[in-house]
Formats: sequence, C-alpha cells, structure tokens
Amino acid sequence: MSPWFYYWPKLVAGVWFALFNAYLLHISQPRKRSYEVLRGIALFFLSSGFLAVIGEELSYSLYQGILDLFGVDIYMPMAFLPYVILFDAAIVSLGGWVYSRFTGLMDCVGATIYMEYVCVERLCMVISTEPWNYMLCFVIFQAILYLAQRKDLHFVMHNRTIQWRRIFIYLVGLFFVLDLLYGAYYLFPELASDLRVPKYIIWLDGIALISSGFALGYMKLSFSEALQVEKKMNYFKKLQHSQEDIIISLAEITEAKSGETGQQIRRVAEYSRLLAMRILKDVTLAEQVRIAAMMHDLGKLLIDQSILEKKGRLTAEEYEIVKQHSQFGWNLLENSKGEVMEMARIIALQHHEKWDGTGYPRGLRGDAISIYAQIVAVADVYDALTSKRSYKDAWAASDAKQEIIDQRGEQFSPAVVDAFLACYTDIERVRMRYMDQE
Repeated sequence: MSPWFYYWPKLVAGVWFALFNAYLLHISQPRKRSYEVLRGIALFFLSSGFLAVIGEELSYSLYQGILDLFGVDIYMPMAFLPYVILFDAAIVSLGGWVYSRFTGLMDCVGATIYMEYVCVERLCMVISTEPWNYMLCFVIFQAILYLAQRKDLHFVMHNRTIQWRRIFIYLVGLFFVLDLLYGAYYLFPELASDLRVPKYIIWLDGIALISSGFALGYMKLSFSEALQVEKKMNYFKKLQHSQEDIIISLAEITEAKSGETGQQIRRVAEYSRLLAMRILKDVTLAEQVRIAAMMHDLGKLLIDQSILEKKGRLTAEEYEIVKQHSQFGWNLLENSKGEVMEMARIIALQHHEKWDGTGYPRGLRGDAISIYAQIVAVADVYDALTSKRSYKDAWAASDAKQEIIDQRGEQFSPAVVDAFLACYTDIERVRMRYMDQE
C-alpha cells in the first residue's frame, strides 16, 4: 500500500477543485458566507483527487481481502488491472453523479465538467512518477485547459445548445484510455524504476498526450459548433420578431380600415395562444398560432371601406362582399413561405367556417376545419361580442361567455369551447389588460 505522503498532490488537486468550483457556484448561486465554506468543504470531498485517494486505498484493501478469502497468495497483474479499472470507474461515476446533483448541473453538464478534472488527474498519473512532477504536470495541464477555454467560459456556463452528452462520452473514452495506460505500470513495474526504459515511457506519455489533445480539440470544436448554432438561433429570433412587427403593422392597418380601433389584434392573438396551449399542449405551436391569428382578417384590406365602416345592418349584397375577405386573406398569403404563414393562410380562409357546416366560404364541417381556425373562430367571436363596433355596443362578458357556450357543437368546436371555459379566467385578464380606450 502506498504511503500517504504519495497522495499529497492529489489532495492539493482536490483543494483546487473545491476552490474553483465554489467560486463558480458563488457567481451563479450566491449564498451566505458560512454556507459557502460548507459548500467548499463538500466539494473537496467530492473532488476526483480526494476520491482517487480513497478509491485506491479501498481497491487495494478489497482486492487483498478477496485474495485472503480464497486463500490466494499470488499477485496477478492481469487479473488486478481490469478489477482496479472497473473499481476506479465506479468511484468516478459516483462522484460525478453526486457532483451533478450537488451543483444542479444536470443533463450531462455537471458530469462532463467533473470528467474533465478526472481526465486531467489521470493524465498526470500517467506522465509523472513522483509526487513533485505530478504536481508540476497538474499545474501545467490546468493552465493549458484554462487558456484553451478562457474565451468560452461565459458561453459554456450559460449555453443550452452544447452537445454535452457527446463530449461526456468522448471524455469517458479518454478516461478508460488513460487508465489502461496507467495500468502498464502494474503490468511492467520496471517502467517506473529510474526511467531505465525511456523509449517506452515516451511511447506511453505520447499516447496519453495525443489522446488528451484530441479530446481537448473535440471540446473546442463542440463549443464552436454550439456558438454557431446560437448565432443562427439569435438571427432567426430577430427575423421572427421582424416578421411579427410586419404582421402587427399589417393587422393594425386592417383593423383601422375596418373601423375596429384599439387592441383587438392583441386580444384575439392572446386568446388564441391561451386556447392553443390548452388544446395543443405545445409552447411553440401556441406561439405560432398567436402570431398567425393576427392576420385572420387580412383580407379586409381588399374590401371597400364604406362597407366595413357602415353603421347599421349590411344588405345581403354587402354581406356577400364582406364574406369574400376570407378568400382574399388566403390569396394575399398564398405565396408566403414558412410554418407561421401557412398557418395564417389557413386561419384567414377558415375562421368563419362553422362546426355544423353552415359557415363560409367552403361550408366545411367538424374536424374538416383546421384546429387552428377552430381556435381563432372562438377567440374572434368572443372579442367581437365584448367590443364596441360602429354597428353595435359591447356585450357584457357574462353574456358573451354564455353565447360561446350556447354555440358549442353548432358554430364552435366542442373541444375549443371546453378549452375556452377552462382558461376563461386568463382570457378575461387579457381582455382587461388590452381593453379599448374610449
């Protein structure tokens, strides 16, 4: 069994692990000073350096106990090597698992960061043969790791596009390679004695350094790819916001032309989002419905303004003209590309279709009507009922709600009406937030 003075560099490495990780946690999760001290102590006992010491002592003791149990008094390196590597892997797995939960860095993030330290510590074990050069190697490799990643630190700590699982698997492979290389000292003890076989030492060290270099390069490549993905995502977010601004402007023009002043576009959009979230249970789809719903009346841009702003009831001929806005909306959006535009095109065409088949322009019935149009139909009618128009006063919210209920299975989809009732409190909050100013 190795004397304890042999372990001091690993314990120093454990102290560095605790201090550096306590600092990172202090930045992201600040606590009281007494808690910070306790957290630092806990991190030391979780460090790969400390666990390597405990694991080595335990593995030797347990192995000797097994030999004694079976009455075997012969040390067999070929049997001991796979045993000690598997034992080491178990200790590392336990440490990484506890570290991930202790720091809250889940989804392979914590496990990958922990495995970085493990691999540096194992690389030092392969390269060095004495405590002093172990410590020297540790300082050098930590400096190289920091210099290689210093520009990525902030990005790495706050990015969600990095493929952490891939990096983790790559580091696990490196861990086993380094452990196997270190195992050469068990199989050939003369390698560690006075460097009498330098060519073999250079060979082992060369493999360890090249493997570690490739691992570091793979990490850098992964971070670079994630950075490119993030830039593309930010670009598309800006593009989406720009498109949304254009959509809002078009809808506001439509709204103004039809004499519907105020926040109608925002109310219908938010009602639609709430209903879509309840029915589709998908945040992305619900957001797309919200944006697409803003264009449901886009076809009114092609309707004569005198008809749209007419006070009192429309004649049969005028009503037939107004009904054309559904088809006009489809025509205006027909050549637009993208999921949101396709959704908007369908909503514009079908939002006046009725569940019982008596709507327009196609007379569609039931689920032949797109679920998106079914959603916007309820949102649009509820807003129209509770809003003042040139030809009518606003209904009371309770009366409008009852009208939606009465039209369940006739004008409106039963499922959408049920969703409307389930989130009615939230719909009313939206109505009050975006209420028209008199």
